[in-house]
Amino acid sequence: MSFVVVWTIWEARNSKLFKNGKANLNQAVDMVQFRIAWWFKHYGTSSMDPITYMLLNIKDRCTDATKVKSPKIEEWIPPSFNTLKFNVDWSARSSPGQARIGGVLIRDHRGKVLCIFSANVGIQDAITAELLAIAKACALCASNSALDGKIFCFVTDSKITVSWINSGGIGSVKQVQIIYDIRSYLNSLTQAQVVFSPGLLSL
Repeated sequence: MSFVVVWTIWEARNSKLFKNGKANLNQAVDMVQFRIAWWFKHYGTSSMDPITYMLLNIKDRCTDATKVKSPKIEEWIPPSFNTLKFNVDWSARSSPGQARIGGVLIRDHRGKVLCIFSANVGIQDAITAELLAIAKACALCASNSALDGKIFCFVTDSKITVSWINSGGIGSVKQVQIIYDIRSYLNSLTQAQVVFSPGLLSL
């Protein structure tokens, strides 16, 4: 469950630095409990256990519940056996702006964290930053011989990047080479695809 804590801290950091948000410890703790509760709700054996009770009453303990719009919670679905799910994301103060790619996890069918990366990619627009994150993830997988034969699912929350990569689009002049690099990496892997999924589903 440690990656739930790390991911929540990462989101709180990005909100404070790039969206002029305020760090709220109580809200972060509740979000960690909420996500862990959903995990146990899926894998647990009893619908009346304390975890379920905590989940049902968690809004009562959120001091800012009336001020903050509750995010839509979607359950993370683990990949099948021999498949690795690689989630990518980026953050920046503006678009274009000084950007970082990271918060990327490789997880197998047991939900195990195998790799995390973070990198500064300079001043980029949103689409280019997302493409760079996908390219970095693909490069890491393609360069690791220990992962030969694995099936990869690269998950992004950008519909347009998925469309360009999968449908033969080339983006802008600035993005052409990145897209070609991604396709080259994908072709070098035994089996790989880039798919779209909204934010919380990538947990």
